[in-house]
Amino acid sequence: MNKKILVFQSDFGLLKGSVSQMYGTAIKVDSDLKIFDITHNIPQYDTWEASYSLYQTCYAWPKGTVFISVVDPGVGKYKRRIVAKTTVGNYIVTPDNSTLTHVSKHVGIEEIREIDESVNRLKGSGESDLFLGRDVYTYTGARLASGIISFEEVGPVIDIDSIEKFELNLPRIIGSEVIGALDIVDVQFGNIWSNIPAEYLDKLNIKFNDYLDIIIYNNRRQVYKNRILYGKSFTSVKKGEDLIYQNAIGNLAIGTSVDDFAAKYELEAGIGWAISIITK
Repeated sequence: MNKKILVFQSDFGLLKGSVSQMYGTAIKVDSDLKIFDITHNIPQYDTWEASYSLYQTCYAWPKGTVFISVVDPGVGKYKRRIVAKTTVGNYIVTPDNSTLTHVSKHVGIEEIREIDESVNRLKGSGESDLFLGRDVYTYTGARLASGIISFEEVGPVIDIDSIEKFELNLPRIIGSEVIGALDIVDVQFGNIWSNIPAEYLDKLNIKFNDYLDIIIYNNRRQVYKNRILYGKSFTSVKKGEDLIYQNAIGNLAIGTSVDDFAAKYELEAGIGWAISIITK
């Protein structure tokens, strides 16, 4: 098992020293730790995006990697502080606030333990819960990654089914229609990623360069409708034209060539956003 790897995500941004304090705490635990980031630009308090971000990235990391996710609305309000072991052998240190939803559904969780803070809490941090990202999550994650503690020494086992989760709108095929959710906006380019596996189109005998009718809903209200190409890349269409394509994790996504699809049509993603793909 690979040890010594810590991967952070948070909604802290990089305009102050919070992230640096977490790094410093980890290095104090073990100066040989290798520290990386997913992002520190999760929208403030957005546990949905934090959940999706973990699912999107965890496949790429070696077995034994420890992820620390600190996105915590209402910090100071007690939530269980937990560590999950995934079925692929990585670990996620996080508040119990729905951040494990997508990993639980799409990757799988083998076991969850609640952090025993009588042992796994930064010495001298007192009773303040203001900076749990440093004092509990980073300290525990660093100790786990370094091998100072085993997973069993994190704390007591809790029931996997007892953790908080978002309700997911799972993809499905109804006749010649594919229905799913819009999970996230790729903020760098404005493309929107769905939860529909590209193989669903294969099941309906849809090929690249076929045209599909796309409808997007926000809380069941239609906000976009267009007939667009199913292409291999954005070179399949002209600049400014919309396209449906396979994203980096094998799901269907929709975007505009050399433009911001989400901004162009004032669209978002997450809870309440859905997509219908009509293939005939």
